[in-house]
Amino acid sequence: MKWIRLILPGLFVLAVSAAGLAGETGNAQSEPTVIVSDVAGTESRMLPANIDVWSLDWSPDGKAVVFSGKMQGEPASKMRIWYWQLEPAQTPKLLTNTEGLIDSSPRWSPDGSQLVMTRRTFNNTSNIISSIWLKDIQSGAGRQLTAGPQDRDPAWSPDGSQIVFTRDQGPYQSRLMIVGVNDKEVRMLAGNGQEILQTPWWGVDGKIYYTRFIPRPKSVTVNGQTYQVMDYGPGSIWAIDPVSQTTEPVVQDRYDNRLPVLSPDGTKLAFVSDRCISKEGNGKFDRGSLYIKDMATGQVTYVVNKVGLNGGSLSWSPDGKKLAFFTFRSIRPAIWVINVP
Repeated sequence: MKWIRLILPGLFVLAVSAAGLAGETGNAQSEPTVIVSDVAGTESRMLPANIDVWSLDWSPDGKAVVFSGKMQGEPASKMRIWYWQLEPAQTPKLLTNTEGLIDSSPRWSPDGSQLVMTRRTFNNTSNIISSIWLKDIQSGAGRQLTAGPQDRDPAWSPDGSQIVFTRDQGPYQSRLMIVGVNDKEVRMLAGNGQEILQTPWWGVDGKIYYTRFIPRPKSVTVNGQTYQVMDYGPGSIWAIDPVSQTTEPVVQDRYDNRLPVLSPDGTKLAFVSDRCISKEGNGKFDRGSLYIKDMATGQVTYVVNKVGLNGGSLSWSPDGKKLAFFTFRSIRPAIWVINVP
């Protein structure tokens, strides 16, 4: 038997399989009855069509957005952070534009004065170093918070004093880390070495919500030859209290659930799942549907299908009335927006 690694290319980790490991931890939840909203079909593209967009975040006052993207036709190395005032007549403006750097995953600070982002660089051996940076909105000054080499997915604490992010420990391991904005002190929050933790979101309730994978080997036969590859299995959504470090499953069933983001008022959790109750199904590249879980009742509502299961995180508008999501439904990577039911 031969062993090989199966790692799919791209900016984001892709799950090889969407089935097979549900209930791995013994804490699988019963599947809720899903309510179907009537807002599907009201979604629209949010940014100019000549820009490939991967992720977006609203300003705290709701008057502007920042996003990671590049002009269509440009190579992936041209990924930058942009600013847009949410008016069709206004042209998006570049906030970062340093040759040799790839910037992504911007998140606005709670006070709106600065951004946190993932910045990727290439050293002399062509190895990719991914670290967490801050950028001041007014002055444009940048400040490096972490040294990497594989840090990404930053999200602010509600008071703006800390940032949670993920740190890869190899192709099949990653941890949740926290860095202080002022002292740059880094500490590990979660990750046992046998799991992949991704896309954390620090909610107003003080908990950090994140996606969890448990990779396991899987046999694949090609042309009569059997290989051993790594199956990431389905994602599940968990929450951790950063003070007590206690964890709990939030959405864990037989489906692949990812990209949790708590609403601004803390009452609803938006997430993407490969569970699909639409007759149209999901697209070839957009293998997910958008759902909202009521945090008080546990009720789950289906919002819309054809949402990127791999891509930028979801983003709530500050008033909690809209959700922005990543999709390939317009052929190129783009952000679309829909009113929340």
